[in-house]
Amino acid sequence: MKHFFTFIMFVSSCSLVAQIQGNGGVPKSLKAQFDAKTIDTHFYPSPDIAALQAEDALTDRSGNAPWRFGYNQYTNVSTSAAGTWHTLANGDRLWQVKLVCENALTINLTFENTTIPAGNLLYAFNPSKDFILGAFTQEHIYEGQLGTELIPGTTAVLEYYVPKGNPVGNVQVAIVTHGYRSANEFMEKAFGSSGACNHNVNCPEGANWQNQRNGVVMLVSGSSGFCSGSLVNNTQNNGKPYVLTANHCYSNPATWIFRFNWQGTDCPNPTASPSFQSLSGAVLRARDTPSDFCLVEITGGLQAGSVPTTFTPYFNGWDNSGSTPQMGCGIHHPSGDIKKISFENDPLISTTFGTCPANSHWGVTNWDTGVTEGGSSGSPLFDQNHHIIGQLHGGASACGAASLSDEYGKFSWSWNPAGTDSTKQLKYWLDPSNSGAVFIDGFDPLNATPVALDASISAPSLVPVSVCATDYTPTFTILNNGTSILSSATITYVLDGGAPQTMNWNGSLSQWQSQVVTLANVSLTPGAHTFQASVSNPNAGTDENPANDAASNSITVAAIAETAGMLKVSLLTDNYADETYMELSDANGVVVWSEGNENVAGNFGTGNTPAPTDNTNPLSNNTAYTYDIPLTSFDCYTFTIYDYYGDGMGAQQWGGTDGSLSLSNHLNALLYTLPAPDFGASTSYTFKNVSDASVLELNNSWKLYPNPSNGFINIEWMHPTAVQLSILDIYGKQLEQHSLASKQVQLDVSSLSAGTYFVRVISENGAVSMRQFIKK
Repeated sequence: MKHFFTFIMFVSSCSLVAQIQGNGGVPKSLKAQFDAKTIDTHFYPSPDIAALQAEDALTDRSGNAPWRFGYNQYTNVSTSAAGTWHTLANGDRLWQVKLVCENALTINLTFENTTIPAGNLLYAFNPSKDFILGAFTQEHIYEGQLGTELIPGTTAVLEYYVPKGNPVGNVQVAIVTHGYRSANEFMEKAFGSSGACNHNVNCPEGANWQNQRNGVVMLVSGSSGFCSGSLVNNTQNNGKPYVLTANHCYSNPATWIFRFNWQGTDCPNPTASPSFQSLSGAVLRARDTPSDFCLVEITGGLQAGSVPTTFTPYFNGWDNSGSTPQMGCGIHHPSGDIKKISFENDPLISTTFGTCPANSHWGVTNWDTGVTEGGSSGSPLFDQNHHIIGQLHGGASACGAASLSDEYGKFSWSWNPAGTDSTKQLKYWLDPSNSGAVFIDGFDPLNATPVALDASISAPSLVPVSVCATDYTPTFTILNNGTSILSSATITYVLDGGAPQTMNWNGSLSQWQSQVVTLANVSLTPGAHTFQASVSNPNAGTDENPANDAASNSITVAAIAETAGMLKVSLLTDNYADETYMELSDANGVVVWSEGNENVAGNFGTGNTPAPTDNTNPLSNNTAYTYDIPLTSFDCYTFTIYDYYGDGMGAQQWGGTDGSLSLSNHLNALLYTLPAPDFGASTSYTFKNVSDASVLELNNSWKLYPNPSNGFINIEWMHPTAVQLSILDIYGKQLEQHSLASKQVQLDVSSLSAGTYFVRVISENGAVSMRQFIKK
């Protein structure tokens, strides 16, 4: 998975920093000075750093835990049992305590059992008071808990203000975290430190994603790990402060911190850290491991039950249909840096990640712009309609290795998994009215006036009728975003820029309800094709939100190559042959042949392949292999090669030798070759086994018996012809070869082990025919 990274604050050495957590204001002690020597001070010894680093070396490699930067010192410092109380001239009271961690680089605090009566104020700062957190009030506390951002240095000072006559309440520090490996990371893994190939979100390519940008946040989990996430809309359009992130980012959300708007103002990296706002505290709503999703609701610092409008929040829309996205856009905080944007301009693939269920993830196999890095975990993936379709689970992409795959847990998988309740699904929280919405647009509280008539179009698709289809089915989804029931609309659609076609749609859709519309099949020739659809005249009126009225989709129809009777596979492995696995599937998706090594996903970055059914002949490094695969039905087949690490066979980038792959037909004519060795997690090729006249003639000209056989098989010809005869094992390996011209021959197969074999004959004109037989 993508590793967590430490989240470090930035300190100005020349002036007080703006309050970044809490309600702002300044501590009372800035004007009412006290002798620092009189403040109750608690010392915490330095932990065994060498032992911690040894543990980190193991954990960091495995990637199965947060990137740890600090050591938790458990304590019990409270207003009733520690600290120093001062009484001001007007009768107000001030409580102070100093917490010192020997040799610490940073300190952060976790509060428990804390209540702050109205009027009381809590602050945390460093001794020089150029880094201040607060003021914290009861609105920042959830179930008595609060977590702070990291305070630089060895010392944190707490100050609690109680106006004259006010109840004290209780402030209790339960954990003081000694930051022991953050100084270097501060320079290397924070502002300005992500890979140079990453693009700031306000670069020109992000111009059409400004709303979605405003919904993405960076978050600190458990005061020790860093992830990304996004505000997410619900069908009530009410600004409920839900945040979607990854399940592997989970810790007690009551102490989480959410940072908004940490981004450059334009494309170049700024020379200093940009400003931002933050909220703290959340409650868990739902999470589950199969698609690695986690939904929380922010609880602290809200205004009118939502994120303050001064944060310019945007609650991103979503799509739970599971339709294949035609592109992907990721907005995230890689390596603790300011907000970045990445693009994959090709259709995504449905993948399986590690031990997660089949097809529970969307795979990005080659970023066109930017990548992801540690800290991007949990960030949203958007489709071409600017809807969230998943959140980042893990992957191996990096600058210089954009073709390493990244895996996002599908929003559609997380929506309503079979057998789940509200704690393991998104539907309960994001569709509280049970509207049945398949997708909804985002919600902007600054422009939140509902409209009566708002029809929209989404997910136009050209769906192949079969694996080797020339016929495709055009489909699209019509959605009612308006408050009035949608009963009619005019649909206009265009295929490949031709004459517009119209249809009158009639139905009954309440707000957020949708319907998939299917048109008549069309025949498509090989090449690029575009399908556009738009909606107008809702209920014979004017659409009040035309921005979502049209959508389009492009596909490329590949020419289907043909073979007869067999497929020849030529493979050259790279330096990491234990990552390679191949399989051939028929038109029904049934695997009819496989070769390669057992799934070692636990040790590598993607693990999105099934385990092969046989591993009797494991592949060796930098070795050439040839397989002749029998094809027993006249049908379409799909050949797929997988790489467990996610970098294909591109070993040169690791100092090795690249691998290669080619596929040939029965006449040894080249059908396919890898365009590049670094194909990512997998790549596939589809072809057809044809029944032409020469093959039919050859099929009808010979027979094989007895079958099953105890020791001999007879081959008999109806018409004399010179043929080449071979016996193959089930994996296509040639065991024997003969050149025959007689009408009948008997072959001794007694030396073969019991099992299934093939006899392949190739005629003078190159036609290929196969017979299967069983050796007892």
